[in-house]
Amino acid sequence: MKLIPYAVTAEGIAAIGINFMDAMRVHLRGIPRLDTKDPAEMARRTLRANAHGVLYAGTGHFWFMWVSDFGKALRGALKTLEPAYLRRLIAYMARESDRQGRVTSCFTSRRGFDMPYYRGDNLPWLAHSVAEYARATGDKSLIEETRPALQRLLDSFEGTHFRGGLIRPDITGDWMDTILRPSSTYNNLCALHLLNLAPELGLTRRTDPRGFEQRLINERWKGDHFTDYAATKAFGVDAGALALYLELFDARLRERILAGLEKGGFAEPIPMRVSAGEYDRALMPLFTRLTPLYHSSVWLHLGLMYLNGAKRAGRDVSKGRAAVEEIFTRYGHIVECVLPDGRLYSTFVHATDYGLSMAAGQYLELVG
Repeated sequence: MKLIPYAVTAEGIAAIGINFMDAMRVHLRGIPRLDTKDPAEMARRTLRANAHGVLYAGTGHFWFMWVSDFGKALRGALKTLEPAYLRRLIAYMARESDRQGRVTSCFTSRRGFDMPYYRGDNLPWLAHSVAEYARATGDKSLIEETRPALQRLLDSFEGTHFRGGLIRPDITGDWMDTILRPSSTYNNLCALHLLNLAPELGLTRRTDPRGFEQRLINERWKGDHFTDYAATKAFGVDAGALALYLELFDARLRERILAGLEKGGFAEPIPMRVSAGEYDRALMPLFTRLTPLYHSSVWLHLGLMYLNGAKRAGRDVSKGRAAVEEIFTRYGHIVECVLPDGRLYSTFVHATDYGLSMAAGQYLELVG
């Protein structure tokens, strides 16, 4: 069942209650502290605590496994969790997605489902996870095992997700797309990453990634940044961080992305603000209007992706790393998001999660 733009599932209804109870707890009492002041140990404990039948996305209220969060956490998670456990989860997501005919946004240990909606970045992050696991462990058997399912999923993706050479306007992407961002540039960059990965995974693609990349540059590139979504001039912050992290485009263009993000001050003083300003309420579905500042707050996991990408580009990221570590030690946990002045993002209906797996994984990736 779908209540535009949200999918309605039993798990989603339960999650609303879990989220509400956790938001009240955080708003009234703050975040429960871990008994360590070492951010790396916080990250390791977070990943171990979230490793259940599936890898929970968060300790506070994200009690399911999002395939996108899993993919973003994977490089760091491989430093802490057993590779066999992570391999099992990737293979399970591929099998269950093949059974359903699409990669669902979330998974329990029993089934895949969409919450809060189907996301166009699901298949790209699943493919990323297969490729990343194989690179990190040298275990190429996972590629062989998942290839038939991934090929069917890619065939369906290419047949349904594109319009006019880019992602269709009605295909939603990550959490930022709880704002109505038609054909978000983030979503398009995920699709480009998927197309780039296809040969490594032994997949046959019908869409030329070079043509897709050039069309994206022609329509969305503004000299030092990509626009946020179709038919807007707004700065695409998450698109820039993602392009750096995944090393998309050539090195010269990535340098210009870095320059644009630095000029905009999005990573100052804490990496990083997710937008240039508050979004128009007209772009917000009903539930999103209850928490409008979430989409202009500081998302630490996005900041860590930015820092990992900047580090690979040769930048000194010690200042940004220290700012993230200060937030983690101030609150005693791996925090999802704060306000630009460092206060916890918190309301009675929605508050920052803590023990966030993708932030923990990204941090461990950053520190090596």
